[in-house]
Amino acid sequence: MVRCRAGADGRGEIEVFGQIDPPHRLLMGPGPVNVHPRVLRAMSADMLGQFDPEMTRTMNETMALYRRVFMTENR
Repeated sequence: MVRCRAGADGRGEIEVFGQIDPPHRLLMGPGPVNVHPRVLRAMSADMLGQFDPEMTRTMNETMALYRRVFMTENR
């Protein structure tokens, strides 16, 4: 990460920070916990927009499953 700011004399100042790479730990507390690598990959994937055809297909499938769960024909 690079951070730029103006110094007191008006000249620019640049700080360069290295990559954050914490060691692997087994988290067992009530807060954040370890997640499966598949979840991490999914979280880092490109996002779909709400009007993307793939998102529309996924939402239609989800709604169909909800209709089965709640035993309804509502649309």
